Amino acid sequence: MPPVARVRAYYTALCATAVSYFGAASLAGRLLLIDGLADEGDTLLVAASIAGAASLVLETRIEMVRHCVRNGIADFAVNTLDEALRIQKNEIRKRQPIAVLLEREPSDVLGEIVERGAQPDLLRWTSAEPVSQPFIDTLRQRGARPLPDSLETDPDPAREVCWRAEGSSAALRQLDLLAAQILPQPDLERQNWVARAPRYLPRALRLERRVQMTPEESTAFLAAIEERATQSALAAKVSVDAGGQIHTFAG
Repeated sequence: MPPVARVRAYYTALCATAVSYFGAASLAGRLLLIDGLADEGDTLLVAASIAGAASLVLETRIEMVRHCVRNGIADFAVNTLDEALRIQKNEIRKRQPIAVLLEREPSDVLGEIVERGAQPDLLRWTSAEPVSQPFIDTLRQRGARPLPDSLETDPDPAREVCWRAEGSSAALRQLDLLAAQILPQPDLERQNWVARAPRYLPRALRLERRVQMTPEESTAFLAAIEERATQSALAAKVSVDAGGQIHTFAG
């Protein structure tokens, strides 16, 4: 299961990529083509959904496909390109995230993708098979941008804020709303992360939140939680790790 910190690192890099390539704060309405779930492809897939992208992953390992569908990492697993494109077309038009696994060998379906005019905006292709290269070149000539070589970013531990609740999604939602109020509204990267991560993180990871905050933001966030706890307004007991210091608040 991809760790939350790794998903967020990929998400941050994807948001920077969106600004660099498309002048936007998210990948809404953009198609990302991924050649399998190896090399942290599952982590990239989750991050791409949070960043707003429509993702098409070519993956033949049945156990990985089932794992991703079962844990909410992918929305659909299909066997034909027609079905994958039909699902994605509507979501791209609505600028909604969607993650589709196509159970086809990447090198076998790549020519079909090119022939059908299914043009990705972003492309992660790690295979060096000569048979695939002419099709990759065509996609790039048509406008597919490669993901940066260094997609990963390391969070600053001193600014890392993580909150958890004892099995209570309601308490987590309360803290999500407080965080959204503390963070600057124009900071769409962090605002979107707080709003979307609970929906697109794998189910086993949804009882933990992580975001980078300045010392001033962290102080204001803790004060807001303390105020709710004093008023007995928290739905459950919560703990907040701010820069390595644990703070516990009663529900």
